[in-house]
Amino acid sequence: MNLRTDCKHYIGEKPCKARRLCNDCPRYESRGITILILKLGAMGDALRTTPLLKALKRKFSCSYITWITDSESYSVLEHNHLIDELLINHPESVLPLMARRFDLLICLDKHPTVTSLAVCLDAAVKKGFSMTRYGTLDIFNESSRYSLALGLDDNLKFFQNKKTYQEIVYEMADLPYMRDEYIFNLPDEPRTAAIRIIESLKTVGTGPKIGLNTGCGNIFATKKWPDSHFLHLIRLLKNHLNARIYLLGGTAEIQTNDSIASESGFLAVNAGSHTIPVFAGLLNQMDVVVTGDTMALHLALAVGTSVVGLFGPTCYQEIDFYDRGEPVIIQHDCSPCYRKHCRHNISCMSFIKPETVFDVVKKYVVNREY
Repeated sequence: MNLRTDCKHYIGEKPCKARRLCNDCPRYESRGITILILKLGAMGDALRTTPLLKALKRKFSCSYITWITDSESYSVLEHNHLIDELLINHPESVLPLMARRFDLLICLDKHPTVTSLAVCLDAAVKKGFSMTRYGTLDIFNESSRYSLALGLDDNLKFFQNKKTYQEIVYEMADLPYMRDEYIFNLPDEPRTAAIRIIESLKTVGTGPKIGLNTGCGNIFATKKWPDSHFLHLIRLLKNHLNARIYLLGGTAEIQTNDSIASESGFLAVNAGSHTIPVFAGLLNQMDVVVTGDTMALHLALAVGTSVVGLFGPTCYQEIDFYDRGEPVIIQHDCSPCYRKHCRHNISCMSFIKPETVFDVVKKYVVNREY
């Protein structure tokens, strides 16, 4: 029997989907260049790394891409058609990798558990972040030095850097940057579910559908825009645009969004908490989404929705809005800071005025029919 173990469809312990032996099988498809991407972290970071897949496929048209992520980010990557093998960072998935050899390994995660894995795995070429023999952060290739420097030099990261995150990771991978967009495939079922949710919500107005993502995640509370500012923005959107306003978020925002909806006199409605795919479908239904620097910002961009991003403690320069949105930033004495907790009584996000946000939202809905 002539086994073609390099075929993308070969399994070994059981027949492949073609249910044929390897000899002269018409569905044979070589794996070609084998590539391993190590990128765990938050969902937003995983999403904004997906453009790299397009560049890899341009350079290596015949290739097999394996991506190691964590359980949190799995849902935003699982339907990505350019990922041939998506694995969760778990011993059952990682241990078999020790017996494999990759042509190219790209590590884009700084965490020691990831960089140590990158050092231990076998690959002909390695790029991105590495680990020194002392257990500290290092790099595999010279092109990754700028990314390393961003973590060491606050002045470079906060004020001098003009590169987006995508430009930085393309540089780390030694790939030409062509401003590729995010890759997120929204399945029909959650898309339909989102449409039904929107149809079931009783909104006041006939104007644009505006989504207000009120949360900021569990780690950086400093990225949250005050609820009172959302309330003011709701009134501006209703009075001047007759907007249909939806309060978006996860389980952590249910109570907040109920409160904002009630205090607004139900000029805005709480869209509820849903799975990530359905949440993506809701974002896809909006004309504009207003959000802080959170996962919702990246997911909205990934589904093609215009985004107004609110930035205080984090760097807006690293975000590419792909010409269908823009940041609203506050120039404060101590921002950006990337601190999880503000050292002052008033967060810098409080200085972003609702009127300013409204003016930016208006730019992306004027001259549209509703």
